[in-house]
Amino acid sequence: MNELRYALVHDGFVKNKFECENYELANVLARASFGDEAFAVETTRYATIIGDKYENGVFHHVLEDGSLEEVIYIPTEKDNIAELQSKLLQSQLVITETYENKISLEDKILTLQQIITDLYEKMEGNK
Repeated sequence: MNELRYALVHDGFVKNKFECENYELANVLARASFGDEAFAVETTRYATIIGDKYENGVFHHVLEDGSLEEVIYIPTEKDNIAELQSKLLQSQLVITETYENKISLEDKILTLQQIITDLYEKMEGNK
């Protein structure tokens, strides 16, 4: 069975954490524990702890000085691979563009060298 991790949220704070097989059951357990105002939030990909603040769909750690720090998302392997593939594609595009610019500059240098050679030959012919 593939259970997910849930936070039991009541009055805007994580009161407990537990594993459950589905959201509906997790929500029933949350309401049974703290009343109809409590609810469950799936947190499998977030490093939440009991005491975290939950507001507007975002978890925050409450620091010692009372300030809030957003709980970080723990990406899946699939997320990491997608990000790396995107970065690889961007790198390949930069390399391709750099190569094309190099070829263009080499063509311009060759053209300038030919112009200089032609000018030199004309100057030698005028002597």
